[in-house]
Amino acid sequence: MKLKKALPILSIASLFLSTGCIDPSKVKDKEKIVKVMAKNISKKFKSVPQITIEKFRQIPKEEVVLVDVRPKVEREVSIIPNAISVEEFEKNSHQYKEKKVVAYCTIGFRSSEWIKQLNKKGFKGYNLEESILGWANRHLKLVDNKGETKRVHVYEEAWNFLPQGYEGVYSD
Repeated sequence: MKLKKALPILSIASLFLSTGCIDPSKVKDKEKIVKVMAKNISKKFKSVPQITIEKFRQIPKEEVVLVDVRPKVEREVSIIPNAISVEEFEKNSHQYKEKKVVAYCTIGFRSSEWIKQLNKKGFKGYNLEESILGWANRHLKLVDNKGETKRVHVYEEAWNFLPQGYEGVYSD
């Protein structure tokens, strides 16, 4: 999915968040905000199957492929272990035809859009509810090219709903 399609919704949400209606640094239950945002995304993408992080973690590794749909600049900050990029998936998509394809992004908008298109091609795709923000809020392992990290790329400070001890990384 092209980020252009996501920008209007992300811009509106970002405007809402950055106008002071919600100040991420003052939110005590950031996980709750992430859950609400994810639920709104799942309502927008009713045709896209969702999978919770807890259910995803129960699937045997040989039955699933995890795809990070974010651009390289975001993936360089951190990824969920064993995730592959969209480019890697598309290069070898034939070998994933019989697997469950679970995709994620920051909160689930871009990954829902990608799964919607992927399922039209006959794949069994699911959006990872809450995506990487939900993963971090559960204090699950994230990695970068040096090993384990507690850094996550977010759109801007207004989207930094990471738990204490995590660092939101974004470009101005």
